Order: sequence, then C-alpha cells, then structure tokens
Amino acid sequence: MKTVNTIWISTTPRTGSMWIFNVTREIYKTLGFDVEPSLVPQNDSEMFEIYNNKAVNELNNNLRFILKIHTLLKPNLARSKIITIVRDPRDVCISFKEFMKTNFDESLNATKSLIHFSKIYKNFNKNYMLILKYENIVKNPIEIILKIAKFLNENINHSQAVEISKKFSKKNVIEIINKKNKELKEKILNKSKIDKKEIVIISNQNVRAYDKNTGFQTGHVSQRKSGDWEAIFSNTEKEILNNQFKEWLIEFEYI
Repeated sequence: MKTVNTIWISTTPRTGSMWIFNVTREIYKTLGFDVEPSLVPQNDSEMFEIYNNKAVNELNNNLRFILKIHTLLKPNLARSKIITIVRDPRDVCISFKEFMKTNFDESLNATKSLIHFSKIYKNFNKNYMLILKYENIVKNPIEIILKIAKFLNENINHSQAVEISKKFSKKNVIEIINKKNKELKEKILNKSKIDKKEIVIISNQNVRAYDKNTGFQTGHVSQRKSGDWEAIFSNTEKEILNNQFKEWLIEFEYI
C-alpha cells in the first residue's frame, strides 16, 4: 500500500479552514517533510489538478500535499486523509455575510451547505476523517494542533505545537494580511503591474489582496466572536436561523 501523502482540508466557507490548512502544512514542515503546493492556489480545480496529476503517483515519501477545498469528497480517496470543521451555523452566516458583502438570504443559503457536509462526513471512517469544532480552535489552538498531528500519525511535542500556534496566531495572520493590503494599494496607486495570483476580485466593491504563501486574504480574519450573530441579526432573521438549524444545533451540541 502506498503511503498516505495527501491531506485534504474540506469544509464549508468561514469555518477556520485556512488556519487548519496552514498549521497542517507547518506540522509537516516542522518534522522535515517537503510540502506542496508551495504557492497556494485560489480555487478547488487547481487543488484537484495537483492531486490527480502529481500526488496520487508521487514516489517521494518525504513529500506531503496539503489541499484546501470547499467541495465534498468521497470516502475512499487514494493516499488521502480528510480534515473538516463544523461551526455554529449562525456565526457562519454572519461571517459569510460580512466577508462576501452579501445579504442575509444569500448568506443563509451558503450556510446550509454546513448541514450537508457534516451529515455526510460524520459517517466516514475515523482513521480517514477528522472532524474539528471551530470554537475549540479559538479556545485551544495548541490542543487542536496536537490532535491534528495525532490524526496524521505524526509526533510533535508540546513546544513545537506552541511555536506553530504562535506563527499563525490571530495577530500574526492580521500582519500578513495587512502587509499584502499595503502592497496592493501601493501597486494600484503607482499603476504598477499586479500579479493576478495576488488579487481576488469578487465584485467591484469586493477586491482583496491575496498572500500566495499562506492563502490568507483581505478580510479573512473577522473581529467577531462566537455568539455575535445574536446581536447583529434581526429577530426575524434569528428566528429563521434557529428554525433552519434546530436539529443540527442539537445533534452537534450547540444548544
């Protein structure tokens, strides 16, 4: 049997997947592995191309592929393991609304994919699938890093987990994003050539700087805290959310 060499971060948007993606990469780098892709693609199709064209048949046992997508995966992908994340859908909804600069209905429809992902993934083999809670990532990042390493059948010590957590702390990630924002603004101001891989254009009102080394982009880090949805949404919107996700919230122990 060929070595597991591909770790998929497969989630719905606004659940902390970019942080998981980066700390998973860093776990392997800390242990001396080479990690690909070195520059982070912006879309799922490029991630799948890397897997199909290289990872599946890769012979270098010191190479690991960490691929982040927002697509559901099959339960038996060759040479693969999957990490997914669940989060209070009411917080996902407000986070998606603000990040994508969209309205409540569109955010609600996007958030519904969380139900679909989690219902399917919870039945996958536990050696193949790791399900994490966003809220635990925020509260105990070091513990989560150690948990990921264990799932990967790799050993890192507590001090190494602390260093990885520091590298991708909220403060440091914000600094990465701010640096890219500044670079993009200067290029626009000076009418310099802009690498299309360093910019994300959602609309004329939503243009983001993109860091190719980590995948973090403008607005990625929200200042919202878990539970802020309750103070932001109207009573009608809160009622819709609570009714829509009632069974899921009970099943995944959010109420």
